[in-house]
Amino acid sequence: MTVKKKWTVIPAFLALAAAASLLSAYSGASSSQGLRVEQPVKFVHAPHVAKAGMNCLYCHSAANKSPDPGNAAVSTCMGCHLIVKPQAPEIKKVAAFYAKGQAIPWNRVHKVPDYVQFPHMRHVNAGVTCQTCHGQIQKQGAQGPDTNYVPVQQVNSLNMGWCINCHVQGYKPAEGARLAGMPVTPELEAAPPKKARYDCATCHY
Repeated sequence: MTVKKKWTVIPAFLALAAAASLLSAYSGASSSQGLRVEQPVKFVHAPHVAKAGMNCLYCHSAANKSPDPGNAAVSTCMGCHLIVKPQAPEIKKVAAFYAKGQAIPWNRVHKVPDYVQFPHMRHVNAGVTCQTCHGQIQKQGAQGPDTNYVPVQQVNSLNMGWCINCHVQGYKPAEGARLAGMPVTPELEAAPPKKARYDCATCHY
């Protein structure tokens, strides 16, 4: 191969590789969508959110002020479960971590690539409901941890195309409220979509 041909092939190869990477990110070829992730404790959201009426921020207290939402400290769990169902098998697991002074080693479910920044606080403070990205999480485990238990899973692709569609078309408050099981008022129904920047630096920095 001549030097001239070599320096023609290399840029073409790099361009092809870049295009393939971009297509993969945009289409979600490596998405964890639908993957059920087992956890050290069979935590169920339905009794806490749908039944007890707990706000997501009670456990994920950093979601409105930090890029990462965080998880509840074991002491937060035991604040209720010292009294509420302390003899339940899954609560006993939580109590064991509490007695040892250890955090529960939850396995991450929702993932975006390392080169993508997703600051939770920007989305939460913009009024985007948790269910918009996480699906109807308030219904997860509605039958309890011991009956047909289904662990939390990533319901949306979270790929670049999915995110960009929301930024370009705009977040629809009424749709977000419906997913969250919240009442949809005429004012909310009439609210215009909330659009956001979609230049590269918005998510890649």
